[in-house]
Amino acid sequence: MKIQIYGSGCEKCKQLYANTEAAVKSAGIDAEIEKVTDMNAIVEAGIMMTPAIAVDGQVKASGKVLSSAEIVPLLGGSPAEPSSSCCCGGTRKASPVKRIVAVLLLVFILGSIAWAVHREHAAKASASAAAAVPAAVPVSDNALTVYYFHGTQRCMTCNRIEELTEKALESKFAAELKSGKIVFRSVNVDEPANEHFIRDFALDSKIVCMRKGEKLEKFPEVWTLVRDPEKFAAYIQSGVEQFK
Repeated sequence: MKIQIYGSGCEKCKQLYANTEAAVKSAGIDAEIEKVTDMNAIVEAGIMMTPAIAVDGQVKASGKVLSSAEIVPLLGGSPAEPSSSCCCGGTRKASPVKRIVAVLLLVFILGSIAWAVHREHAAKASASAAAAVPAAVPVSDNALTVYYFHGTQRCMTCNRIEELTEKALESKFAAELKSGKIVFRSVNVDEPANEHFIRDFALDSKIVCMRKGEKLEKFPEVWTLVRDPEKFAAYIQSGVEQFK
């Protein structure tokens, strides 16, 4: 069995990899676990939100960190049954109660580690953001806000999408940008202060979104058009026109 963990190498990706190792050991499965960090390979696999896990080439989950207990069923196995010596010199299986207690204990330990790592990362991110980022300028309800949502770990393609989006806006809507009728924002949704955007926009991938008042539109095709700047620009510009 081959298991692939897709991600950029962030803390969530590392945690999913660790949980997968624990799940393989718990289920007693012989499996090869591979880390996939190349963005082109991630996109080709059809994954738009990391971290993700695939088993024998089939994507099982993406966009969240599964616990080891959640991963075991994806592998088609069950927690391994430990054995102990019996008086006749053979072995006997541990009771179901002991197996359940062992699994719960493992989940608790891994959960505690994950929470501690997350809390430390969140504290550092918040402190860094507070020290380096000025207070946000209020945006008028009549303004069109163009967002590019990304994570902390960024690849060349991710940076290219942001660059092409800004160019598409500046080339056709320079006056609107200057007057504040159009506002462009690049938002890191991995930062605790920005996590609400994932819920607000129902994000399942890192994409461009536009919002004006109550109207909201997503533009997921930026990932497929990134290699064609002209089509990319037309895609973004036509999106802006929809809000006029």
